[in-house]
Amino acid sequence: MLQTVCLITWKSLFKRKLREAMRFSFVVSSGLGYKIEELFHDESSFDEFEKALRTIKEHGFQGVELNLSFDDQRKLGRIKAAVDESGLKLAAVGTGMVYARERLSFTDNNPDRRLKALAIVKNLIQFASDEHAIIIIGLVRGSPSQHDKSTDDHLHESLRQCNRVANENNVRIALEAINRYETNLLNTAADVTHIIEQEKLTATGLLLDTFHMNIEEQSITNSILNSAHRIVHFHIADSDRWPPGHGHLEIAALLRTLEGSGYKGWVSAEILPKPNNIQAVTDTAEFLKTHKLMLP
Repeated sequence: MLQTVCLITWKSLFKRKLREAMRFSFVVSSGLGYKIEELFHDESSFDEFEKALRTIKEHGFQGVELNLSFDDQRKLGRIKAAVDESGLKLAAVGTGMVYARERLSFTDNNPDRRLKALAIVKNLIQFASDEHAIIIIGLVRGSPSQHDKSTDDHLHESLRQCNRVANENNVRIALEAINRYETNLLNTAADVTHIIEQEKLTATGLLLDTFHMNIEEQSITNSILNSAHRIVHFHIADSDRWPPGHGHLEIAALLRTLEGSGYKGWVSAEILPKPNNIQAVTDTAEFLKTHKLMLP
């Protein structure tokens, strides 16, 4: 009896500690994480989405992160209803698919296409506000073939506008440092920190991703510690972008460093769906539980 009471007490304390510290979510998208082809663009994908939410919840994750390319209010309403019913929290809303799927970006030379990208992201900021979620600005910045002053001007102006809308809607923007092979803009933690400080983007913080950091940062640990006051969201993936434990990165140690720096936000698994969706979720959850980062 005493042993049972002690176990219940330990679990209660562990849950309380987790609520006060990091929380874990899993990405669902048409590319990374739990991958669903034509997600939200094909009617059958909504059924698969609900299945993905159940799987993520059953494995102990507390939230889900989505990557959206549209601001269709009917679709967003269906997404909200499905997430609410699942018992998961919407941790973050990514916008990279605006560029990856629609080829719209903040740095397009065509002003109409820039404005269209910006309009979608602004509407997604409002959606994120309703769900108390982070909004991620990643690949929607674009990757222009020619990087000149006009590129910087377009990027800075778009970020200022997004920051203003985020402030108005009480939303935090997570501006992601992405490796050089995916974009030629804002590749390192220092790059992102510089633009946040230069433009005084008060609603904008830093998103770090272990996969990108392994390519760009001289020391992942030092980058986390040096940027700790700016980090508002965090992605994990191993060196091969498979689930943690499949590559050479010390993900558990990096998460301990992040936790020790005082971080109390979401940690999302943004990984390749390898070897398949279910196993990717299972392997990530088992890794986090084995290292006592997530409740077993």
